[in-house]
Amino acid sequence: MFNLHEQLLALQEGETAVDSDFSFDGIDSTVAKRTINAVTDKLAVDGENISDGETFSKLMCFARDLPAVEPKLAARGLDMLVTGFESQIKQVAATLAAPGHDPTQHAEALDRYAFLLQWVIERGESTPSQKRAAGAAPSTGRRRRANGTGPAGSGSGSSTVAEAIPGWKGKLLDLYLSLQQLLQLPLGRVWNSVPERDTFIGVFTRLAHKAMESSAYAKDGDLQSALFNSLCIWLQNYNGLYGLVTMITQNLQHYEHLNESMAELVRLAYEKHDGTQLADEVLRDIAGKSFSSAHDKAGPKNTARFLVRLAQLAPKALLRQMGLLIRHLDSEAHIMRSAMVDAIGHLALFLAAQEEQTEITKNQIGEYFDIISQRFQDAHFLVRAKVLQVCQFVCSGPAKFPKRRPRLIDLIVGRLEDKATNVRKHAIRALTVMLETHP
Repeated sequence: MFNLHEQLLALQEGETAVDSDFSFDGIDSTVAKRTINAVTDKLAVDGENISDGETFSKLMCFARDLPAVEPKLAARGLDMLVTGFESQIKQVAATLAAPGHDPTQHAEALDRYAFLLQWVIERGESTPSQKRAAGAAPSTGRRRRANGTGPAGSGSGSSTVAEAIPGWKGKLLDLYLSLQQLLQLPLGRVWNSVPERDTFIGVFTRLAHKAMESSAYAKDGDLQSALFNSLCIWLQNYNGLYGLVTMITQNLQHYEHLNESMAELVRLAYEKHDGTQLADEVLRDIAGKSFSSAHDKAGPKNTARFLVRLAQLAPKALLRQMGLLIRHLDSEAHIMRSAMVDAIGHLALFLAAQEEQTEITKNQIGEYFDIISQRFQDAHFLVRAKVLQVCQFVCSGPAKFPKRRPRLIDLIVGRLEDKATNVRKHAIRALTVMLETHP
């Protein structure tokens, strides 16, 4: 019986045992091709054949020896795995739709696909292409241990095995498009226990997280959409809330290229996947943090961009937690104060665009303009410059705020004598905008 949890632990510790003397490292290309073709034919006949002992052993050898496999052949091997996984998903869907059939018969095959896909993708993404991982080296004895599954050895600037394999990113896209279909099925009927089901799903959420760490993948709109939709379905159907909150907050802490992408993810969950609680939890976490530019530059910078982008994409989500977030107007990090002013400007525009202007809405707009006015006196010149930029885009919007303009103009004129050249420059621009857009 294949136990996915145990196999993943062994893989993590570099102790996965392969019951085969076969190795793709150093063999003739014809033999390697014949081996891949034979396994492909078996999976093409029936995706369940992955549970066949010899077939699974050959696939484990393929995963272990990936750095030694010729790139075009490696591409065919990955395609074989993804296609077999897609076939298995169709079988699961058919079994679940047919009354009287036992869907648990598919659990082991799905677990085997998950294990192999994680191994292959992690090997491809973390192993430098110019080196062969230690696990691919020949050894004596029937049971061979597979090492080198982690990121160790991936030197900075070196290309990975994945980059040398044609169509790698396209296969990741196909994988996550198929996963969306699977996650929409009642998977509680496939596994006998919730932990077993969650172990399976966890493989793909971790791979999604790893994929997002790559700036090249984050810039691919189709792949990002597939990853985000899969994560949102996990959130909605399989109690993925706190796992996704942790993922988002960690990404904001460590990865500069993900700040706006995380705002896109929160918006998608909020608008299309009943993810109100996700937005609330992420924003509460941010509200509870203290930022200091002196000790942590990445954290406040990434969080600031996230908040501004979220104010543009999903202002309703931000409005729900502004009572807590407003404390960052007194943050030690000037970039957080700038972000709050920027976000408040977008929220004022959003509220002014509402068809029904209730007394509460009018009071909120008034409070936001009061905050903008107060920030003209901020101690940091970059915050004062940001306030002037906010005045420009707020007064350029559909709502012209004629009653607010005289006070803003007085404050802008006062900044014409600011000691910072950048602030004086933005003050002149703001006055120009005021003249051009006055109703």
